[in-house]
Amino acid sequence: MVDKLLKVEWLGKLLLRIGIALYMWSVVFLSFKFDKDNLWMALIMVYLVVIPGLSLLHYKNPKTGIIGGIGSFVFFLASAIVLVITDLSSNISWSFIYLHIIKDVLLMFGSLILIGESLKEMVREKITAPFPKR
Repeated sequence: MVDKLLKVEWLGKLLLRIGIALYMWSVVFLSFKFDKDNLWMALIMVYLVVIPGLSLLHYKNPKTGIIGGIGSFVFFLASAIVLVITDLSSNISWSFIYLHIIKDVLLMFGSLILIGESLKEMVREKITAPFPKR
């Protein structure tokens, strides 16, 4: 019974990790115009391509999963702040502002879950590592 519950938890975190990566990659391909004259936009695009990849590398090395999780958290935090600022400047009602940023807030919380999973896996690897030979 416990094994089945742990498999469900593992599958949920795997799907969350893949979903966040796909969402960030879709932001690049659907939102950004490929303009070779705009360097800062190109840097943001590289960030949004590399960070999800690092998050998915969690299964090879938990440290890269931590970096990817932190990068995802920073992206969703910045996205929520930008959306609030632009929505407030447009005089949109608070209910629409809430509906506009809630997905970023929830994905930010999901990133925290994945950071915790990577930290837990890093500690588990350290605890179960064999003793060094002298």
